[in-house]
Amino acid sequence: MSYLPGVSLLATAEPILLALTLCAFLKAGIYKRFPWFGAYLGFRLSIYAVLNLLLYSARGRFLEDHIAYNAYYYIYWVGYLAQAAVSFLVIQEVFRHLMDPLPGLGKLGLIAFRWVTLSSVLIAGVLAVFPVASGRDLLLSAASSVMRCVSVLELCLLAFIVLSMETLQISLRSQDFGVALGLGMVAASELVNSAVNLGPSSFALATSYACNIFLALAAVVWIAYFLKLGAAAKPAALPVGSPLLRWNEIAGALGHPPPHVALGSSSEFFLHDVEKAVDKVLEKNSMNPAR
Repeated sequence: MSYLPGVSLLATAEPILLALTLCAFLKAGIYKRFPWFGAYLGFRLSIYAVLNLLLYSARGRFLEDHIAYNAYYYIYWVGYLAQAAVSFLVIQEVFRHLMDPLPGLGKLGLIAFRWVTLSSVLIAGVLAVFPVASGRDLLLSAASSVMRCVSVLELCLLAFIVLSMETLQISLRSQDFGVALGLGMVAASELVNSAVNLGPSSFALATSYACNIFLALAAVVWIAYFLKLGAAAKPAALPVGSPLLRWNEIAGALGHPPPHVALGSSSEFFLHDVEKAVDKVLEKNSMNPAR
């Protein structure tokens, strides 16, 4: 730690920046649009508060060291796993807002997204279970694997936004993009930190320093978008001949039963009408015989 004295400062600054982010989020009045993102910020702040309380309790000799360590370990990793679950809900939330102009495609996209997530989590869980034996290692491995899956999904969401900006008319100043950009920065730091966690200690310290910088920058990005840069997303006005509208209609029709036509009853009504017309003609001819 002596090589990188800024790590401790950044670790202290992160919860402060998160608290400022939550204040900016509430001040912007978008908690109804992004309720899960608000829960994400509040959850991370709660975990930081509990962990810091445990540290200060151990330093003040209010708790024995081994009790404080065990409580810190389980609260940190269970909270880490729960944070991955909340992050997944935030990704869904942002994607749903982005696909508001195309509800049919958005519905299919959410279904595919959930199946991919479920498959990834199951694979990560299996890989986390078999190589380990103790309960602690299992919790650490499972939480890390699930968080890696969610981090990849966060980066995929950011890539989707960047690639479809022109098609869906997404502005760089939109709050949807701001939320996704911050999530992408957090995801990148999580993946890099996880990848080098087993490397040399000096390299791991340098990576931890860089990851803390990314986490701080993500909070700064959110604050900037909520207070200054961000603007409410405007409905996309797609051209009438856009193929996306046609695909959206097809996607919206999937899953709905096709309408049924009662062929038998309609043909009976048709024959009945023909018989009535013939009877009228015959009756008219009988009343006016040919001369």
